[in-house]
Amino acid sequence: MESELKPDYKIIIDQVISNLKRWKPIEWAIFWGLIPAILLLVYALPQGIRDDWFILNTVYPWRLQTWFLSSYTHSQLYPHLIGNLEFYFGSIITIFAFESNKRRFYVMAGWSFLIVPIISSVLTIALWGIFEGNTTGQGFSAIVGAFLSYALFAFVVGLLKEKLKIFDHPESFVGSKIRYNILKILIIALLATMVVAMGILFGAFVVAGNTMVNGIAHFGGFITSMIVLFIFDLKNENRKYFDRMLGMSILIGLFVYVYYLALIVRLVKGS
Repeated sequence: MESELKPDYKIIIDQVISNLKRWKPIEWAIFWGLIPAILLLVYALPQGIRDDWFILNTVYPWRLQTWFLSSYTHSQLYPHLIGNLEFYFGSIITIFAFESNKRRFYVMAGWSFLIVPIISSVLTIALWGIFEGNTTGQGFSAIVGAFLSYALFAFVVGLLKEKLKIFDHPESFVGSKIRYNILKILIIALLATMVVAMGILFGAFVVAGNTMVNGIAHFGGFITSMIVLFIFDLKNENRKYFDRMLGMSILIGLFVYVYYLALIVRLVKGS
């Protein structure tokens, strides 16, 4: 009875503490220690080895190992590697705090670390083929984009939990119809902002010093991970309204980004 009378914020804090305690020491060691150590070890390799074996170069697309290894490679400690680790740690602590489904976590970790590097490299090669130019690519950002996508999802689902199912059963909602409709609109706005705005911002092509941020690699990691989360939720949860709105937000995000890419291609090709 006492827990039922707790304010919502105390229930959330208790849930976060409970979630953090559920992670085993080996899981903390792998995701907080081993992954950063791998990035630092690759950074410590001689530049010549990184150029030949690790960094993606669209001039040599047949160097297939670079399609994977480039996502774990940096030639600049600060701000590139350190910046990526900051976003990674922020995403991981959010996931550890709000995720309660270990199966989903390992599906997403496997997807992010193993598949996203390939996707980001294929998208990079394809886009620069359209540009009729060449580029090199390296960095943990596409994987960070995947974990950022997951962190946003985990935060929303972990925060609202069973409340998401209420939207499928308005007859069980405690409160007025106006309040119910307002909450539905807020969910739509939250998902749209989460997928569309964050995806576009993270996937923007921005000039940083003498390099350009590879927006399509970032967006590829972000949006494909959101699609995997959507499919997982659709198959394993019973919250049709939430999944419908999430799917719609993903489609809108894809449409807007493709339009943005078309503008970039037109600008680059001068047509």
